[in-house]
Amino acid sequence: ECSVSPLPSVLLLPLRLLSALESAADFPTKAEFDASAYTGFWYEIVKDRFNLYELRNSCTTAYYTLNDDGSVGVINHGYNPKKGYGGITGKAVPSNVSGSGSLVVEFFGEPDPNKPGNYNIVDTDYETFTIVYNCEDRNAKGVNYVYETFGILAREPELSDEQLESIQAIVKEKVPDYKYNLVTVKTKQGGDCEYEPTPVPTFLQ
Repeated sequence: ECSVSPLPSVLLLPLRLLSALESAADFPTKAEFDASAYTGFWYEIVKDRFNLYELRNSCTTAYYTLNDDGSVGVINHGYNPKKGYGGITGKAVPSNVSGSGSLVVEFFGEPDPNKPGNYNIVDTDYETFTIVYNCEDRNAKGVNYVYETFGILAREPELSDEQLESIQAIVKEKVPDYKYNLVTVKTKQGGDCEYEPTPVPTFLQ
């Protein structure tokens, strides 16, 4: 079953109809996660092709700010071919359940720190890249399925082939059961993309 590997706390979803044996098992999150260093502008470089909240989207970015109460402000922004540019604001708090590097993010209410994180930083160097993953075992009408989200984000709109290969190796080491080569695609960035962290009418939910 899906779960975050326990680590010492210091502080962009598809439905997959898979058997429990196929679900990604324990995966680590960033030890001694530094929320302040994580804040700022990130460009989505790679995503799970089945991320329901951003199907067909491009120029996708995330902007994080540190609030006075220790929570993290979230602004997701991107381009949809039917609706144009748009974004959504949310809030994240560290999870008391799944430990360091695991955040509970909510866009339509207050996040509950006593829930498992749904935004898990598998690894980041804060200055170049971050790997974000979530995996939940669910059941609908007697059918077990895996609910996953995945993204590689970077501080620049592009990563070199060498950088991306290095990051891919980290993903395969730390989340070995995630079908990276099968389900990921690159997010279009640069070119005619318009980058604006201030959100406009929402469509990314």
